[in-house]
Amino acid sequence: MSEYLFNNQLSVFKKNIDFLINLYDKKKLPQSLLFIGEKGIGKLNVAYHLVNYILSKNDENEYYTSTYKINPNNKTYNLLLNNSHPNFFLISLKENKKNIDIEQIKYMKNFLNITSFNNKPKIILINGSESLNSSSSNSLLKSLEENLNNVFFILIHDIKKNILHTIKSRCIQFKFFLQSDDRKNRINEILDNQYNHLSSDFKNKYLSPTFFKNLQEYCNKNNLKLIDMNLDNLLYDIIEKKNYIKNKFVLSNFFLLIQLFLYKKIKKEQNNNKYFYLLKYFAQRFDDVAKFNLDFESYVLEFKNLIYNEK
Repeated sequence: MSEYLFNNQLSVFKKNIDFLINLYDKKKLPQSLLFIGEKGIGKLNVAYHLVNYILSKNDENEYYTSTYKINPNNKTYNLLLNNSHPNFFLISLKENKKNIDIEQIKYMKNFLNITSFNNKPKIILINGSESLNSSSSNSLLKSLEENLNNVFFILIHDIKKNILHTIKSRCIQFKFFLQSDDRKNRINEILDNQYNHLSSDFKNKYLSPTFFKNLQEYCNKNNLKLIDMNLDNLLYDIIEKKNYIKNKFVLSNFFLLIQLFLYKKIKKEQNNNKYFYLLKYFAQRFDDVAKFNLDFESYVLEFKNLIYNEK
């Protein structure tokens, strides 16, 4: 199974895929594309739909442009799902690695030297292009600078992270933003249409689709039902079970959860400044933990002592 699963039905960025398909059909699709946007909003899914369209063209059960749907009986789709299509090469950050290394780019170059299957285009998809290190970036640049026949590069970039300017300058950039309705649709994709059943604690427009993906994974791993979860019992579960220890979701989102928790208290008790000052205090403490590499567990336990032990 492919490392990155994608949805058969595209529910967001339909205008984007229309534009890209139109460029391809008119033979005007740039060789190197850079999809830029917030992590988790669906850039990778758009890329896979575009790849499915290109590689399944004129096949039986080809891509449905009218409904933005991949036919599950299509051969191209199943090859891509298993990352075994002869005209497709995926580069992504390997588990327990900090960077996409130069060896992965060397394998890509070997792929480029192989004759194309059925004279269809070759497509290289680089997910997490901000993870390219200097060596892999420079090696990739040489390929991006070549005028390759019937080859397309699609790079996915998290807008909150840096990417080498030289990489950006060799690509045509496409920026992706979610409108409010599209944001809800994207979250529903992730949560199997359970968004409306979530606690109001999590219906915050500032929470990214990636947050919900990670939250769902956290709940599944800890035998929790997301639709039964609210902010209070999520924090309690994290603290009481000590799930803050070496848990990526908690390490990345604990201060965000504290913020949401305290904002909820501030809204409920508008005449009480206590939670407003606690919010400022924990924000400063969080900065100190990150800046001076202080003990994260002490930070969590301090929150527990000041909030939960007051009862």
